[in-house]
Amino acid sequence: MLNFHIIKIDLKNGETRYRTILTKSGKGIKTKTFRRKQDARTWGNRAVVESQANEAKGIKPCSIIFSRLADEYMQWWTGKDHDRTRLVAWWNQRLNNTLLSDISPESIRQILQCKKLLAPATYNRHLAVLSSILDFAIVQQTDSTLDEYIKSNPCKDVRSLTVDNKIVRYLSDQEKPRLLKAAKDIGGKFYLKVVLALTTGMRKGELDQLHWNDIDFERGLAILTDTKNGSPRHTPIPSITLNELKKYRELGNLLLFPSSVDPNQPFDFRKQWARCLKNANITDFRWHDLRHDTASTLARDGRTLKEIAEILGHKSLASTDRYTHLSTAHKSQVLNDTMAKSINL
Repeated sequence: MLNFHIIKIDLKNGETRYRTILTKSGKGIKTKTFRRKQDARTWGNRAVVESQANEAKGIKPCSIIFSRLADEYMQWWTGKDHDRTRLVAWWNQRLNNTLLSDISPESIRQILQCKKLLAPATYNRHLAVLSSILDFAIVQQTDSTLDEYIKSNPCKDVRSLTVDNKIVRYLSDQEKPRLLKAAKDIGGKFYLKVVLALTTGMRKGELDQLHWNDIDFERGLAILTDTKNGSPRHTPIPSITLNELKKYRELGNLLLFPSSVDPNQPFDFRKQWARCLKNANITDFRWHDLRHDTASTLARDGRTLKEIAEILGHKSLASTDRYTHLSTAHKSQVLNDTMAKSINL
């Protein structure tokens, strides 16, 4: 049976607080602190009454903590998102021993507050992963389940931030040679990875999982089986990049960019990338923006959206549509330059 007691807390600033401690079988299960003792008593009484009402109706209280749910979720999840493990761990650090029923929209917003300082997409990404975990908890709740999960997802009441997907960061005509020079100065396979990303538009996760037997040197193709959308695709490799790739050519199923510690894991090159951007004097540019630059270069060269989509592996032209203005602007510039030379008004 649920009970509660109240303890008085004297703060260093001279103020007083009252903490209500809910107990079951002599074990504390939940606490809440109030400024007024009456509020603490009201909350405790309400909790006991609700517990008795639920018990009479045969409703069990939630018994699952977040860390257990996170483990179950990762055992179940088989998606292609290479960053999912890190994001689940991020939430687990913050919600570890929290009962699922105690995760509220307010607590989620509070935890995500630090992410509001970053890009809206980062905030939304963290929220989406938590929502996916809690959706999984709801599916786990069946009549035959002895443990009590949750019946609703509090993330549904947390609004995501507006993301302007039309903003595309790509390299200017001055930045691109600086970036390539800085990457070449660092050298080795880091330079190769930058060139591959810049000339093929492959995602970082796709490059990380690329093996030597995925490269068709005769046809100049990378055979990608582990893609974001789950569909395999053949990505062309330009001759200039293929020549660079041949310098490191190996046989077998080894990764192109293996870790020096574990050859079955990819090398991150995070420090090299940061140094490259610093030496090239380039700011506000992420690794993924190399993919944007590939698409932008193709668009400015007049390639159709369908051609760009096929190269990048977009399932929908809507994802590629953001580059339309670059193609149009380039055509306008070509027309202006040509007509300015041929007609004097």
